[in-house]
Amino acid sequence: MLGTFLQYLHVVLPPMLFACCIAVMLIAIFKKAEWGLLLLAVLIPQPNIWFKFMDYFTGTYLLNYIFLAIVFGIFLQKKGYVKSENSTWIMLFVLYSYFALWNSSLRYSLALPFTTDNILLKPWKNYIMMILMYFLALNVVKGEKQQKLLVVVMALVVLFLAWRSLRSFTAGDAFSYDSRVDGPFEIVGLGSNHYAAFIVYCAAQILGLYFYEDSKKIKMLFLTTVLLCLHPLFFTFSRGAYLAAVAVLGLFGILKKRSLLIGLVALIICWQTVLPPSVVDRIEMTETTNGNLEHSAAVRLVLWDTAIHMFQRSPILGSGFSSFKLAMQGETYTDTHNFFIKTIVEEGILGAVLLLVLLLKSLHSGFTLWKIGRTPFHRGLGFGFLGCICAVIVTNVFGDRWSYIEIGTYFWVFWGLVDRGLLITKTALSEETESVNTNEVGELIGHEVAV
Repeated sequence: MLGTFLQYLHVVLPPMLFACCIAVMLIAIFKKAEWGLLLLAVLIPQPNIWFKFMDYFTGTYLLNYIFLAIVFGIFLQKKGYVKSENSTWIMLFVLYSYFALWNSSLRYSLALPFTTDNILLKPWKNYIMMILMYFLALNVVKGEKQQKLLVVVMALVVLFLAWRSLRSFTAGDAFSYDSRVDGPFEIVGLGSNHYAAFIVYCAAQILGLYFYEDSKKIKMLFLTTVLLCLHPLFFTFSRGAYLAAVAVLGLFGILKKRSLLIGLVALIICWQTVLPPSVVDRIEMTETTNGNLEHSAAVRLVLWDTAIHMFQRSPILGSGFSSFKLAMQGETYTDTHNFFIKTIVEEGILGAVLLLVLLLKSLHSGFTLWKIGRTPFHRGLGFGFLGCICAVIVTNVFGDRWSYIEIGTYFWVFWGLVDRGLLITKTALSEETESVNTNEVGELIGHEVAV
């Protein structure tokens, strides 16, 4: 009986969810644009869900339509468009990436990059849509109450993904490539390392929020999410994610919780004892018994050397968007396995400088909101974003964890929320200053009248 019901549910649930998505999209256009953003926050990191919609009419482009619905909603509902101190830099980054798309298209004799015949246009469009999520978060989610709702929804999505991983995985005593947690991104060709990068930067953001949250229920949600994230973090067996987690804990320990430093030192000393055996096995296999790097680490060095030779042929402007993959067609590995090297190869020194500026600007945003935030939520949002950026930087040393919409969207949404928080905070501070000045003038006038 239960089996029959589950089979029936499996059949009827996808079209019902798709119909709900269409309804929310219409609401986003004409009534509440923030509903569309909440829907995207739920769908984008779960391609295992929205892939099922591709069999329906317009289902292939559902995420694009929801994105456009939010944009239309912003203007139709007269919510107004605001800019932050970082808006110009982010748009420069977007425009330069389109120049890089032209560069690779012309260099490799592809179709012009405004036609569907260009094989790089769709990946570039998804990449840019991910970045533009920053502007949606900045403009749609205006008040702290809405911001907190969006953050809670994102935390619930991360919690759900971690729970699914825990429910469907059994750890062995030794590491095996076949036993890694793949997560929801496998359906779009992204493996365990990508899932681990997503988990570690989201967990960092949520942990930072946990430190400052004053609602007991939400605080418990944040803590539960972080603790459950330990399972996919461990059993994706991503050494880059392990390093990122250590870096985040060290950062948080230095800036706020000294107890984290004590725990981190204890972990470094006793890691072979306290960590699961398969995780210990994975870490120890970085070097062979002869002292040489194991295969995956050695391959990275070869790829980096190839990438540097490509960079030397076009150091200023680079060889174009996704050009390394085009140059390595037919080879076993077609990615640099380091996003920063990939950027300097494909977008040159100019692109690398723009990326560096963005990272510094994001750090400045998080640090500033942490320091001047007027509420615990905003201080936690800024503090957590510092850990989020730290995790993003470390994981991208070991692969491209930046370019994929399924993985990177939450980073840009978090940044948009942080910069909106800064706008809210600075407006409140300005109003307080004006109020104080007005009171001082009133007191002075009253004193003169009395005299």
